[in-house]
Amino acid sequence: MSFVRKLVGRLAFGGASTVSRNVSIIGGMLSHSVSRSVRNHLSLQLQPGSQLQFVRYATKKAASSRTNDYNSKGKRLGLKKAEGSEVKTGQIIFRQRGTKWFPGENASIGRDHTVFALEPGFVRYYRDPFHPERRLIGVALYPDMRLPTSHWQPRLRRFGRLPISDPVEAEKERTRISRKEYYGWLKKDERMAKRMADSKKGATQPEQYE
Repeated sequence: MSFVRKLVGRLAFGGASTVSRNVSIIGGMLSHSVSRSVRNHLSLQLQPGSQLQFVRYATKKAASSRTNDYNSKGKRLGLKKAEGSEVKTGQIIFRQRGTKWFPGENASIGRDHTVFALEPGFVRYYRDPFHPERRLIGVALYPDMRLPTSHWQPRLRRFGRLPISDPVEAEKERTRISRKEYYGWLKKDERMAKRMADSKKGATQPEQYE
């Protein structure tokens, strides 16, 4: 195509001419700077008042090419849990590429833009007046709870605790400490007792000078 454009640019026209995608040839003679064979060929093809058309052909191979045989597997994107569906902690709610949906209350988003639940509850798709351009996915803690909650009130949180009606079990739970805390405190008490004993021993024995 570039050769034809250069060739047409070197032609001498007797009247007005335009060189573009459709080149109008208005004139009669060819330039003497072009070789005789090319002039003879163009004189037969380009008559006064005719048009020279540039045709752009496809550069991509058609059938029977290994380049076109590749097709990746589907990524299974989209909705995984519908509105009102019960979910557990960590369950995937929506898979996507990009943030078409943003995480709302009790939900989070992964590095591949997957929205998942942070708390067990019920899925809610909603919009927030504070973010009118965003579509949010949240998890309601109760079936009749609506989202979003008021921005001027504390956010509802679930601590994962249940009331214990048995007084014996309640007292056992109240005085319970973890294994790590127990052994940590035990070692700390041993260190403190040894330090106190060493300090008392040093205070009772007089210093000896050589």
